[in-house]
Amino acid sequence: MLNAAQLALYDAAGEDFVLMPMDTGGVPANAAEAARQSVKRGAGVLLGPVFGSNVAAAAEAARTRALPVFAFSNDRSALRPGVWLFGLPPEEEVERLVGHAAAEGRRRLGILAYDTGFGRYAAEAARRAAARHGVIVARRGFLSAGLDAKALSERVRVFTGAPAKRTPETDERPPPFDAVLIAAEGEALRPAAALLAFHGIDPRQVRYLATGIRPDRLPLDEPSLSGAWYAGPPPEAFDLFSRRYKAAYGAAPPRLAGLAYDATAIAAMLAQDRRSTVLDMATLTAPDGFFGAGGFFRFRRDGTVQRALAVFEIAPEGPRIVDPAPDRFDTGGRPVG
Repeated sequence: MLNAAQLALYDAAGEDFVLMPMDTGGVPANAAEAARQSVKRGAGVLLGPVFGSNVAAAAEAARTRALPVFAFSNDRSALRPGVWLFGLPPEEEVERLVGHAAAEGRRRLGILAYDTGFGRYAAEAARRAAARHGVIVARRGFLSAGLDAKALSERVRVFTGAPAKRTPETDERPPPFDAVLIAAEGEALRPAAALLAFHGIDPRQVRYLATGIRPDRLPLDEPSLSGAWYAGPPPEAFDLFSRRYKAAYGAAPPRLAGLAYDATAIAAMLAQDRRSTVLDMATLTAPDGFFGAGGFFRFRRDGTVQRALAVFEIAPEGPRIVDPAPDRFDTGGRPVG
């Protein structure tokens, strides 16, 4: 991330823009101390940190100078005046997926989420998105991460409405929904999807919508996820950044590095445009937004980011673009094109 920030420094910053790296150690107390030291050294903006609890601690410590915090988190609980979250929030993925499923003619949605902060937030975002797009939430269920395999299977069975004892007749029953959103992170996605298929939710009939997908860790070997959709930044934007990074440092960057690049480039741009010691927040919230390592994005006034996402389909040979990302925002801040 420091390499990416330095790359942005060369690309976008003036001669008087200085980076002052501060290690938080990944804990709130150190993040707060790093913020206090940054204030003492005359910083104009804080870039980072990553974790939501650290963002809140750093923002509180920087409050004496009202420094803006360009955080690399997507944790809305860290939001407060002056905090801008560069991380992709779950509702952006969910909105894109549910909206495209509705455009395809899917009208009955199942929501299967893990009982975590991410899962519950994504499930509520899916409920709101369904209402906006005229989609009925037909089923909603939650899974606990601590369940053993048998208990997890039973919970998914109840969610699908499958009988405890399957027969040829019950296997012919129509599915209760024509799209199912799985709100899971990391490896938790695999068992949830596999159990849906095991209990009769055929991915050839029901569109699986996956959230929490990391493009560099796609579950390409899970048969039940073949054909599933996920939303993410357009690949060409990150590829452009990746080539620049590799030319400079000799290795490919991790996805998170793109956030550091974007945050540093925007801070440098705003610093050049400012007419006082305060960064120009009107420019930061301009409706047409910015183009960065994750494609087009803009900020709402509450500090959350809105990203122009593509819809991808998982296939054994790799992801396939189903619907390209919009290429701009209109004057109202809506992705178009």
